[in-house]
Amino acid sequence: MAHALSLIPFLFVPFFPCVEYLIFASAMFTLFYRAETPALMEIIRRNLSKNQRETSYSSATGAAYVEGILLALFTGWIIEHLNSGWVYLFFFYAVIGLVSLFFQARLEICETHHLLEKRDRFSFLEPIRSGLNLLKIDRQFFHFQIGYFLCGGGLMFAMPAIPFFLTSHGFGFTTLFTSNSAIKEVGMILATPLWGFLMKRFRYETLSGVVFICCAVFLAILQFIYLGVGALFLAYFVYGVAQAGNHLIWNLSGPYFSKEKDSSRFTMVNVFMVGLRGCLIPPIGGMVCDWFGPEKSIFFGIFFSLIGSLYILQPSVRPAILQKA
Repeated sequence: MAHALSLIPFLFVPFFPCVEYLIFASAMFTLFYRAETPALMEIIRRNLSKNQRETSYSSATGAAYVEGILLALFTGWIIEHLNSGWVYLFFFYAVIGLVSLFFQARLEICETHHLLEKRDRFSFLEPIRSGLNLLKIDRQFFHFQIGYFLCGGGLMFAMPAIPFFLTSHGFGFTTLFTSNSAIKEVGMILATPLWGFLMKRFRYETLSGVVFICCAVFLAILQFIYLGVGALFLAYFVYGVAQAGNHLIWNLSGPYFSKEKDSSRFTMVNVFMVGLRGCLIPPIGGMVCDWFGPEKSIFFGIFFSLIGSLYILQPSVRPAILQKA
């Protein structure tokens, strides 16, 4: 249901080809696309063993990255050669996405012996209460969330400043699009199988720390773009490597931390924390960029990414609030 609701608004773009409707459709996509993640990760946990999850999910993710590059090239060609072609691309891509519902409906889901908690009535606050209770009980998962909040917050803090920083050094939007799309995607494609291999042999917290360091390195390399476009492409290649690990770890962390329990509550906390960061941090990063310049925002992004790495790489740390857990 969430997958269908995320795509249906794009079917009507040809009838409402305006910025306001595109913002609405994009908002609906983001909302429901994230909403389906807990259910998808729980299906993966039930249907695949621990050793199969990382390999299968990384292979599927790598294929999706290749598909993304091909669709991006096709989309660019259509937009350049067909006036108003973008209006119909939204419709056709939404139709293609909805076709997957046919395969999802035929998917057999292994039953679990754990009984799901029954709720007497629906409440918007129930997921928040459940998530807070989970963080209080599971100190390892709490530790993971703090590390991700610091590094993810650092990236979000820096992101509003990066376009201003790069254009101030003479890079055009074509170069920015190439680096942020093609070069980053190449890094993600090449690194995804490696991350999938490592996730079967190392703790997710350890690999998360490596991802956070890669994020800091990405932002640090941007400081050397005065050397030329090669530094820019190198930065976004490193960012692609980091994003490949981040995507796998973030999505599979629910089944990883839940072990044999229902993973949807863990993934739900991931989704909530991303939304919380997205609401709070980018506006602050944008204001810092306006007041003090993009260099300061990027510096804070590096700082928080490194702090997040140092924090999550210390599994012995036990937050005081959880000492009684």
